Amino acid sequence: MSLTLWILLLLTIVYIPLYFWVRSSPKAAKYGLVKYGPCIMIKTQLGTKLMDRWCVYTRFWRFFGILSQIISFVLMVGIIYILAVGVMNLASSLNADGIGIEYALAIPGLNPLLPLWYGILGLFVAMVLHELAHGMQTKSNNMRVSSTGLLYGVVPLGAFVEPNEEDVKKSSRRVKLDLYSAGISTNLIVAIIAFTLFAVVMLGGISSPYGDSAAIYSTTSDSPASDTGLPSGVIIEYVNGEEYDINASTYSWDPGESVEVKYIAKDGEYIKNIQWGVYIESISDSSPASGVLTAKTFLISITSNGDETLLWNQTQFTSYMKTTSPGETVTIACMTEDGTVTTHNLTLGTKGSVGYVGIVTSTSGMYFTTPNTMLDEARNPIYGADSLTSYATSLIGYIAGPFTGFSPMPESVQWWYDVPLDGVFWIFVSILYWIFWLNIMLGVSNAIPAYPFDGGFIFLGWLDKLLEKMGMKDMQKRMALADTITSYLSIVMIMLYVLVIVAVVL
Repeated sequence: MSLTLWILLLLTIVYIPLYFWVRSSPKAAKYGLVKYGPCIMIKTQLGTKLMDRWCVYTRFWRFFGILSQIISFVLMVGIIYILAVGVMNLASSLNADGIGIEYALAIPGLNPLLPLWYGILGLFVAMVLHELAHGMQTKSNNMRVSSTGLLYGVVPLGAFVEPNEEDVKKSSRRVKLDLYSAGISTNLIVAIIAFTLFAVVMLGGISSPYGDSAAIYSTTSDSPASDTGLPSGVIIEYVNGEEYDINASTYSWDPGESVEVKYIAKDGEYIKNIQWGVYIESISDSSPASGVLTAKTFLISITSNGDETLLWNQTQFTSYMKTTSPGETVTIACMTEDGTVTTHNLTLGTKGSVGYVGIVTSTSGMYFTTPNTMLDEARNPIYGADSLTSYATSLIGYIAGPFTGFSPMPESVQWWYDVPLDGVFWIFVSILYWIFWLNIMLGVSNAIPAYPFDGGFIFLGWLDKLLEKMGMKDMQKRMALADTITSYLSIVMIMLYVLVIVAVVL
């Protein structure tokens, strides 16, 4: 059993008697502890004075309500798109190894994605501002806030602001929509502000003395690079005495040959020998390569229609595949680590409009970039995008950056850049990045059109308005129908959400 599961088991053992005490003891309410389904609400009055001071600007909060509904609609469409893509890719996700159940837990320090202190700070900012926005809209519309506090269930699940239930029931549909959408929009606005500070202001003002030099941002385990001891976060200077150009089409050595690599690390220059070529990391099941090619070998050339193309690096292989067609038969030459060369005939499958082999490759276990490209990608979420689809894909890829160590840059590459107050600079970049990332996560997840998320109540209000526009004037029947439809939609959306999460983590 993993450490994460042991910690969760211990927290559960502690939580169960606490929950039953809160459920059965009248003394619990004196301490602000109230059961809420399987959770415990810790009720306080923190923040209510701040709400009283700021809620008087009613015109601003009315405008903010309109803006919040627009933002909520955009994010709702976004999360539905993400879930749809996740479901369409479900088969490949289920066939792949999961990333681990700990990734499904929003617990800084236990979730490998969330660093302890940056995660705690980012979650605190995201949850507090989300709930504060609900409170502001509640107060500005002359409704009372019964309590504020923390929702706890084995682990802290979030902060809350509890509007007076009777006041909310009596309020208009417009007020309810403003109330429920306020937290979502606040999270997005805070995320945009944090992004502007770290990406535009801070990263926008730095540069690298290594510019367009070939640089390794990541290496894989059990590969020629890791076996040789060649680390990530280094600048490649020379290969076999030749200045290495990441964009060259040919080199003076043969693909798969053992070469001498001279590189610069943070603490000096080093030389290592490594077998260099397009390394097959893994092979996808039920792909054209399955049963034909072998993982942990080098792909050195591809021959099509009598024309042989030599391949020195992973970028060249990717570029070559863009020129192929589904159904095309090619001859692939591979080399083992002991230098044995074998050839294989293979009929390409389909991946969009181009051919598909079904292999994951790298350059000898190394993944290359340049310091300038790394910087551009860190400060521009749509870097390289040139169409509406690629804009969406790039945005999702940017937000998924922590899964591959980009938050917004791996720590191993930060020395590539000239920055003021080196340590302090990157600490503030990390703080702002995690505030950005966790606000995005909280805002988008709350936009899911399903109970008990804010998006469920927003969808209910919009559907009620639509039914009214369609001529359904009886408010009680209209609300009953809208609630029924929203409830069924909630079941579907939650099932899809859980299905996608389970497919990814398990």
